[in-house]
Amino acid sequence: MIRNAILLSITLAAGAALADEPAWRITKIEPGTTALQPLPAFPGVSNGFLIGAFDRAGLYAAEGEMAAGSTFPPHTHPDTRLTIVISGTMYLGEGTTADPARLIAYPAGTAAITPGGTPHYMAAQDGDVRVLEIGAGPSGFAFAEGDAQ
Repeated sequence: MIRNAILLSITLAAGAALADEPAWRITKIEPGTTALQPLPAFPGVSNGFLIGAFDRAGLYAAEGEMAAGSTFPPHTHPDTRLTIVISGTMYLGEGTTADPARLIAYPAGTAAITPGGTPHYMAAQDGDVRVLEIGAGPSGFAFAEGDAQ
């Protein structure tokens, strides 16, 4: 199921994102093998890129990991992202203020589509979580208004 979701998501994202890219070849990516770098501002949160980067135009695929008990505060992205849960259960909520009562569980094998500009937040409540995020850059994030952070 995860493999099919990854292939479908790359195919969907690639149409527009690769229009300005140099010639691409079929590239095998293996979620769970990416070397991750900690994000110092967010204890317990790390990420790394399989392809592309947030600061470049074009398709990217980034893995992220959240250690058990970690959170990522309300924020937005300029691009629409497909997030596929590789392992663990990601808890995702929508809004400008983190509200644990509004979190929805996404267990391994499920996916979430977050439209660009949508304020959202995440938590790893039940254990470590690893996700694959796919989108088209340039991207980044901005803290959502109303966030107490």
